[in-house]
Order: sequence, then C-alpha cells, then structure tokens
Amino acid sequence: FFFFLRSAAHQRMVSPSAALRASQWVSLGFSTGMLYFPTKMMEAYKAETFEGDAATLFTFALGIFGLQLFLSSMMAAAMARDAVPKHVQSLSCFCQGLGWLFFALNDGALYARGLWPHAMPPESLQVNLGIFVALAAICFSGWAEGGYEVPDMGVLPEGRPALPLVVACANLLFFGVGCAFFTEAFVDLFLPGVLQSLPAPTTSARGFFSTKEVPAGPLEGAPPLLLLIFANAGKCILVNIASLLSIASVGDETVAYRLLRVVSLANVFYLGMFSREGVLAVATGWPSPMRLSTFVQCFGTTYYCCASFAGMPFTLLQEGRKAK
Repeated sequence: FFFFLRSAAHQRMVSPSAALRASQWVSLGFSTGMLYFPTKMMEAYKAETFEGDAATLFTFALGIFGLQLFLSSMMAAAMARDAVPKHVQSLSCFCQGLGWLFFALNDGALYARGLWPHAMPPESLQVNLGIFVALAAICFSGWAEGGYEVPDMGVLPEGRPALPLVVACANLLFFGVGCAFFTEAFVDLFLPGVLQSLPAPTTSARGFFSTKEVPAGPLEGAPPLLLLIFANAGKCILVNIASLLSIASVGDETVAYRLLRVVSLANVFYLGMFSREGVLAVATGWPSPMRLSTFVQCFGTTYYCCASFAGMPFTLLQEGRKAK
C-alpha cells in the first residue's frame, strides 16, 4: 500500500504547503455548507430534504460533522505556515490524504454493497468520490515532496502543550467512538426517544427515517441518511485525533503549541454550537439528560486548553528562528 502511494505521489509533485492549502479550502467549503447552509447544501446535492423534527435533527447532525471538517481545515492551515518544518508539513499532508482516502473508500464501499442511503442520489456520491480522490492525490504528492515523513508511533506530544493537547484528544475520543461505532445507541443516550418519534417512510422519501423500532424495509438494507451523518461525523473525529497525535509525534514544542491553539479555537466554536443546541431542546421539547455532564466535560476541557496556551509565554517567529 505504501509502495503504491509513493509511486503515485512521484508522478506530479506539489509542495506540502500548497497541498495543505488545497485541503484546507475544500474542508472549509464542506464545513461552511454543513454548519450554515445545510438544507441548501442538500438541495445542491439533489438529495431529499427532511421536514419537521427530522429536519431539526438533520441540522444538528450535520453541524457536528461540519465542526470536525472545520477542525481539519484549521489543522491544514496551521501546518501550511512557512515557519512549520518541512518534514512536519509532509506528515500533515499524509494525514490529510489518508483522511480523504478513508472517506472515499468508506462511502464507496457502502454504495458498492448497496448500503448507500436512498435519500442521497448516486450522482452526488460520485462527485464527492471524485473530490476526495483528487484531494488525496494532491496531499500524497505534497507528502512525497516533503520527504515521505511518517508518524513516530507511540511518541506523545512534547513540551508544555503536551498534556492539554492529550486531554483535548481524550475528550474528542468519547464522542468519536460513540458516534462511529454505537451510532443509534449513542444518539439515543443524548436524545432519548427522539429517533423513535421521527416519521416512518411513506410513498415519498421526504421525511424518511427508520430505526430498529420503526423499520423501513429490511434492517440489513441501506441505513437512514441521518444515522450515516452521525456515524461519519464520529469517524471524522477519530481521523482528526489520529492526525493531531501523529503530527505532534514528529514535531517539537512549537508544533504542539500550534496544534493546541487550533484545538482550543475549535472547542470555543463548539461551545457556541452547544448554546444553540439548548435553544433546539427548548423549542422542540426534546429530553436532554446528558446536557449538564456534556457541558461540564466540554467546558472544562475548553477552559483548560485555552488557559494553557494563553498562559504560555510563547512566541511564534519567522522560519529559521526558534520560538521561545
């Protein structure tokens, strides 16, 4: 597999910073649609949209996915800076490329097995796969140009930013594992009974949803689009965690500081989303038994990360000069 990637990347070289910029802007485009214009984004994909409570939950799910793509975009932007060592940029390209390739294979495999949600037309999936593969090729080319850097397995972040960065990853891990591997049960933990209250399919796919309690056709058939979004959001969280720790494994304290700053900003952004979720809970009447514990967990993590990076007498200087 690595021999194939190295051979493919040698065909046309792209600088690591240029590859990271490309990944940054595409991730930002996807996250902007998911976070701010979810319905319009689905209409552009010619996908079925939802109505009523299903539309509300759809917006909630797509927002979580969009936040993780926003985090990925910020990571790419932070590592594309001229002052970042080239070998660190190379590994960042490798991580970004693997992320795009993973989702190309993940979504492509669902379609090949007949498990792609009926609410999303195959043509839209094909467009996505083309974008994902193209971005992966660009990122792997940047990886090759930077020297084929690979993670130093088992090495944790170093220096003063190390502990808060690990704490941030541990906080994300809880949500990533839950969404990716225990999707329906995890959503039901935070919003008990909401999935089961959504409408079953009718003659139209509009408002389409099904669960084990309210099945729509064979349970082994295509999953509802809502559950796919939650599951892919969890997988994106896990990809981001792996990227953060991998990049930190080959970087110095300065690189860890840059990553901590990115994670802190993403966490602050999520707290704004969390307040929005409170409005949704009041407006819909949905139960939210995990709201207090989630606030304590996420606010505590955010405060610790922000206080850590803001309290460090740290200056990021130009390339060729070391940060103090």
